[in-house]
Amino acid sequence: MEHKLMCGAGKADITPPIGTILYGYAPGRPAESVGDNLEAVAIKLVSGENSALLITCTICSMNPELGARLRASAGSAAGVSSENVTVTCTHTHSGPNTSIKSGWGDVDNDYIENILIPGVTAAAAEAAEVRPAWMGVAETESDIGINRRALTEDGKITLGQNPWGPRDKRMTVVSFRDADNKCIANMVHYCCHCTASAMNKEITRDWAGVMTDMLEEETGGITGFYAGNEGDQGPNLPNGKTTGNYKMALQLGARAGIDAVRAYKSIKDWQDAPIKVLHGTIEVPYDPLPSREKAEEELKKLGAIEEIYAQRRFSDVNDHIHWTNVIAEHDSGKPPKTSWKFEQNITVIGPCAFIPCPFEAFVEIGLRLRRHSPYGYTMQLCNTHGSYAYLPTLGDMERGGYEVWHFLLAMRTTYNLPRRTDDFWVKQNLEIMREGCNRR
Repeated sequence: MEHKLMCGAGKADITPPIGTILYGYAPGRPAESVGDNLEAVAIKLVSGENSALLITCTICSMNPELGARLRASAGSAAGVSSENVTVTCTHTHSGPNTSIKSGWGDVDNDYIENILIPGVTAAAAEAAEVRPAWMGVAETESDIGINRRALTEDGKITLGQNPWGPRDKRMTVVSFRDADNKCIANMVHYCCHCTASAMNKEITRDWAGVMTDMLEEETGGITGFYAGNEGDQGPNLPNGKTTGNYKMALQLGARAGIDAVRAYKSIKDWQDAPIKVLHGTIEVPYDPLPSREKAEEELKKLGAIEEIYAQRRFSDVNDHIHWTNVIAEHDSGKPPKTSWKFEQNITVIGPCAFIPCPFEAFVEIGLRLRRHSPYGYTMQLCNTHGSYAYLPTLGDMERGGYEVWHFLLAMRTTYNLPRRTDDFWVKQNLEIMREGCNRR
């Protein structure tokens, strides 16, 4: 019987120069050194006429326009249709701003044009050369992540550690090897922010970099971290927080690496798994656009943007951008938008389904998808094809907190999505998977 699965893998260095402004937390901090190099990893999969390209970049996030450019460039280099290319981010906060202008600074366009896009394209070109492959998958339990929505005694949500909050301890390793039992590539999926380093001055992949290095050394195959639902999940650090320093990131990464190697070694079944990419449109209705009068009133309360920057009121910068966008939308003369649409491409490899998600989704959303999915290993990939900040659950909306504020602000979309967006998201992705599962 003819062999189905083919696989190729590539990797490129996408490290920015020292002096680059690092994105997130202490805004405006320039990198003083390189702790470990940033990377782009590309894995190409082919079976028959079906092909897919799965790329992960060790950057924080990307806007949808950049996501589209990367998919087109990488797909062309690898010989894969852009609609079958998945580009995701690991969400390290120790790299450049590749997302949007916000209170955390301006977009680093020089980095994007001269390092990121060429690097991702180079990794994809290397992955274009495929050979017969067999896929194995296994899960293990890892305790390196923890719910970060800490609840104070007076009922307020803060960023910290919440030991009783929702978690997903499952770490999944998907591996591909050739006819000589040589590892071609590995994918590690886990739900956790890459923020162990926090306000450091080093460029780093954070804890996930150590983990992928350890599995790569163990197996000899190119290894990438494909981040899961990390919106409310942070590193489980000994300081009682989910932010620390570079030393803590290295320590946590070593623990994660042990877990990843254990999962890899537990793979028992290697199969000639077929692949397919399921397509569909996710559509969520917008809440009505706030009035122009409301926007003007909010801008008046905030004050001039120059004052906001001078006073380092970085959250207010985001508010100012949002309300300015609302006014611009009213002044555009265009009819109000009624819904947000996302063109979905779910890559299925045997029993595994990878679901792109352009948010930092809360872990409960991924757990719901896993529970009801027709596929045995269902893994959502956050900050994929773009990033629209957080996607909380309807249940978390009442408590509020930093992530809910970001979602309700809608600073990346101008329009607000409804509070039960998680229900729309889960239902429609399940419909795409069930329809695809029933197709021959």
